[in-house]
Amino acid sequence: MNKFLKKIFNWNIQELILDTIGVLLFSVSINLFIVPSNLYSGGVFGLAQLLNNLANNVFDISKNLTSLIYLLINIPLFILAFFKISKSFCSRTIYSIVVQTIAMNLIPIPDKMIVDELITNVLIGGTLVGIGCASILSSTGSTGGTDIIGIVLTNKFPRFSVGKFAILFNSVIFGISGIAYGLSTMIYSILYSIIENISIDKLHQQNISSSALIFSKKKPTDILNYIKKDLDRGATWWKGTGEYNGTDTYIVYVALTRYELHKLEKFIKETKQDVFLTKSNFLEVSGEFAKRLSK
Repeated sequence: MNKFLKKIFNWNIQELILDTIGVLLFSVSINLFIVPSNLYSGGVFGLAQLLNNLANNVFDISKNLTSLIYLLINIPLFILAFFKISKSFCSRTIYSIVVQTIAMNLIPIPDKMIVDELITNVLIGGTLVGIGCASILSSTGSTGGTDIIGIVLTNKFPRFSVGKFAILFNSVIFGISGIAYGLSTMIYSILYSIIENISIDKLHQQNISSSALIFSKKKPTDILNYIKKDLDRGATWWKGTGEYNGTDTYIVYVALTRYELHKLEKFIKETKQDVFLTKSNFLEVSGEFAKRLSK
C-alpha cells in the first residue's frame, strides 16, 4: 500500500488520510453552511458556483452541479500540472477533486440555513472550510483551480505574486456575485473568504517557518544528507566545544517549514540518531527561503 501511494502520489498513508479528511470537511462545510446561505467562494470554485446558477436559470435545472462544473474546469489544469509541476502533484490534485465531487453530490444540501443567523453560518462555514483546505495543503495535496495556476506562474516568474493574482481573480468573482445577487451577498461572501483564509494561514504547516538546532558528538552525516536530499534544504554546520565536559560537539542549523520539521524529527527518531535537538516555530523569514506547496 505504502509503495503504491509513494509511486503514484508521493504520499504515505498518513498524508492520504489527512488529505481525505480535509476534502470531506471542505465538502460538508460547503454543502451545509455556504450553499444554503447563498454565499460564494473565491477562486475557480466561486466561478463554478456562478456557472451552476447560470445553468440552473437558463436550462431550469434544479440540481446543484457546482462540484461537477469545478471538476470539468480543472481538467485542463490537470494537464498543466502534469507537465509544469509534477506527475505526483497532478495525481494528488485529481484524487482530491474526484473525492470532493463524489462527496458533494452525496451530501444533501438543506433547503434553509442550519443556523438562523447568517453571520454565524459565515463564521462556522469559513472556519471549517479553512481547516479542510489547510489539511489538504498540509498533506501536500491541492484543491486545484488557482492553486495550480499560482504554482505554475510562481515557478516561471519568481517575482510573481500569487496573493495579488488571487485578489484580482476573487475581485472579479465577488464583483459578479454582487451585481447579480446584491451587495449583501457580496459582502458576506468576502467576509467568509477572509475567515477561510485566516484559518488556512494559521493551520497550514507549509506556511509556517521553523528552525532546528541539532547537537551531536559525531559529525551527523546522515542527518545532513537527509536535509539535503529528502527535504531539499540547505543547512549550516560547525564544530564546537561542550562547556560542561569540554568534548567536541557538532552543531547543525537549518531553517524549514513546520511540516518539514516534523519529517526531520521522525527521521531522527526512526534512525535512532544520538543527537540533541532544539526547535523554534513561527519564525519570520525573509530572503530566498522557499515556501513549497508541492513535492
